Amino acid sequence: MFTRLCLNKFLVFFVIFIANTSLANNFIAEYRVSTTGIKIGHFSWSLNVNDNIYQTEINLKNSGIFSPLYKFEGSYLSVGVVENNIFKTKTYEQFWKTKKKTKIVKMLIDDYLIELKQEPVEKEVSRVNLEGLYLYFDPITSFINILNGEDEVKTIDGRRIYILKKNEDEDGNIILEIKNYVNIWADHKRNDLKKIEFFIEDNLLPYEILIHFKERVFRLERI
Repeated sequence: MFTRLCLNKFLVFFVIFIANTSLANNFIAEYRVSTTGIKIGHFSWSLNVNDNIYQTEINLKNSGIFSPLYKFEGSYLSVGVVENNIFKTKTYEQFWKTKKKTKIVKMLIDDYLIELKQEPVEKEVSRVNLEGLYLYFDPITSFINILNGEDEVKTIDGRRIYILKKNEDEDGNIILEIKNYVNIWADHKRNDLKKIEFFIEDNLLPYEILIHFKERVFRLERI
């Protein structure tokens, strides 16, 4: 359950101040992943912004006493440009491996979605006009844009399209809602992800993230 969630919607984000001039920032963070108080994984995130070109990468791997039961490993890489204060995806690669399967997603984007490839190859027919998707971002880039000031961002993760909508509580923490959720390769609109919460202090990185998935809550805490 957790592994599927991590693959598609993820889940550690950076608060970045973006100037209209040339950018040069490097960030890295490590997180402990747990549910019901039990550690189940380790999550690392890096972001490099230089001369309005960015590269951001997430790596996730199982750890803790339940590692023999729940083995998973994932990596997510997004490269793009910063234009008019918005991060725009150019290439996105996603790798996911469990005991039972390995899944790879690759996307090319230039305002419109240019190419979407998956391994193993998807046998279903797309329920979405992929060529008509304009200004959609990969999930990692979408989260960065939200925390950089955008209220809504259109997102594609290879399996679904949806809108991430930002709300804030009285303490300035961010609550993300998932709107207009559509499965690309299936007729149903079932979405088990309820919401995501980011707890932020005077730091570039959130110190805690809560992911509400079905009836469970997954916690990411900075190490």
